[in-house]
Formats: sequence, structure tokens, C-alpha cells
Amino acid sequence: METPTNIRETTSTTRRHDSGTARTPAVIATLSALLLPAASIAGQIAAGAQYPAVPPGLVIPLVAAGLLIRRTNGWTTGLALGVGLFIGVGAVLTPNTGDHLSSGNTALIASTVAELVALTALVIAGGAACLVRKAARA
Repeated sequence: METPTNIRETTSTTRRHDSGTARTPAVIATLSALLLPAASIAGQIAAGAQYPAVPPGLVIPLVAAGLLIRRTNGWTTGLALGVGLFIGVGAVLTPNTGDHLSSGNTALIASTVAELVALTALVIAGGAACLVRKAARA
């Protein structure tokens, strides 16, 4: 292994190996919050809820989490916030949520409430991650 001879070589070497993986507590909370809705939807499916063969509410947060793990930057934290807002609004507006909550099926009710709480946490954590990222750039 060759030792760099000046500061420019050291800096360029460091930049090449920087994968952008430094994660603040807000980003870690966002990652966790992205996984919770997916887990709650899996719980709803296990409890008997009807979902498409590939449930978007399960797949989209997992893809966003994968992108956030791969590269933590402004657009991925913003994407996580957008996913929380998009799926959260959809979960609140769809009649299925009301049907699940009034079904009398304890597992279905618990997993639906868990999904709503997880989506709320995702919006809060995603917003915090965006603000922390923006403050770090300033």
C-alpha cells in the first residue's frame, strides 16, 4: 500500500472511500420508522386483511429504507419524509383503515393502529432528518 505524499492525495483518497454512511440519530430513527409500516402491513396480512399480491405500502418503505441505507443525503432523507406523507395520507383516506379498526379482529386492529403510529413517527423522524441534514450543510 502506497502512502500519500501530500494533502491533496490524502483528501482525494478519503473522498473516494466516503460512501456517505454517517448516520445521525434522526436518520437512524427514520430508518427504523421506514421498517415499522412494512412490518405492520405484514401483520395486517397475517391477520386476514386483503392486500394486492405486491402491497405498495409494504414495498415502498422498504425500497426507501434501502436507498437511505445505501446513501444518506438530502434527497434520500427527503424521500423518506415523502414516503411517510404519501402512504400516511393514503392510509387515512382509504376506507380500509376504518374497516380494519371496526372489524373486531384484535390482531387486525392492533396492526392497523401500529401502522398509523409508525407512519406518524416516519413523518416526524423524516422531517427531523431533513432538518438535521440541512443544518449540517449550512
